Amino acid sequence: MIMQQQLDPIVTVILPTHNHAPFIAQAIESVLMQQTEYPFHILLHDDASIDGTADICREYAAKYPDKITLIAQTVNQYTIDRRIQSHILIPKVKAKYTAILDGDDYWVDPLKLQKQISYMESHPDCTLCIGGAHLVDVNNQVVGQVTPYQEDCIVNPEDMIRGGGGFNATNTIVMPTQLLKDLPKFADYVEAEDIPFQLLGVLTGYAWYIADILMAYRLAVPGSWSTRQYASAMETRIKTSRDLIALNEGYDAYSGGKYHDAFVRAIRYQEFLILTYQHKLKEAKQPPYRFFYDRLSWKRKLRLFGEKYFNGITMRCLAWARNRKK
Repeated sequence: MIMQQQLDPIVTVILPTHNHAPFIAQAIESVLMQQTEYPFHILLHDDASIDGTADICREYAAKYPDKITLIAQTVNQYTIDRRIQSHILIPKVKAKYTAILDGDDYWVDPLKLQKQISYMESHPDCTLCIGGAHLVDVNNQVVGQVTPYQEDCIVNPEDMIRGGGGFNATNTIVMPTQLLKDLPKFADYVEAEDIPFQLLGVLTGYAWYIADILMAYRLAVPGSWSTRQYASAMETRIKTSRDLIALNEGYDAYSGGKYHDAFVRAIRYQEFLILTYQHKLKEAKQPPYRFFYDRLSWKRKLRLFGEKYFNGITMRCLAWARNRKK
């Protein structure tokens, strides 16, 4: 049972931020509004922001010294080590549980932590607790949602394995801190840290899903991982997929092959993506990748067709123009 008089925080919220000046106050306030029966702590990390984010973080840390610990970097750590949560923040957490929130997102349920920690305290075999999320634009308008299930339930590990990083919203995650500190070395294969976190949680004990909207995930925020990935060069996208293949192979071995078919499916999907990045549509339409191609929307198929043929024409025209100048 969670006791009101407990002095040490039972959960630490790690909150990394970089150049999130328009959003960071809302993120911090969404944690401070949490109504819990126990103390919680915020480990706030500013990665040498240059837009005023650091000043906002300092103001909150000064106002709530009992709630917030600020790590204010003077040198951007992401350019040195992209796994800020795993390598910088989590090793500093002393609380029993760790929750995650990025500086451009925010929680919407004031009972989020209470619901999750109460469940995990009553069910010690639970090693991951997640929930639903709204997708919002930069003006906080709801444009969609991430709700893999319609009611509270145990997460099917195969659903999470096949779903990859898009299965659930990262910033609903709560996990035992020690488990995160014991993250396998092969988790370093990928830049998006939530994927190895959630796979570790669902494979170690079990994952519990709360069918409430717990947070809001902002789309198209400049500098976010998903935005960078979408805008990145083909070589970067291919590397990301290859890293995810290596991660899935690592977790397949880690779990003793118990969910081998699901991991193979996840690996085949990344191989399919690589084929589309390379404009190898003929191969992408063949087994074992046809399954994924058939499930693309007609708009996505049309875009792939345009990227393959019109990009090629553009490149040939540019080459012709360069040769004429010589």
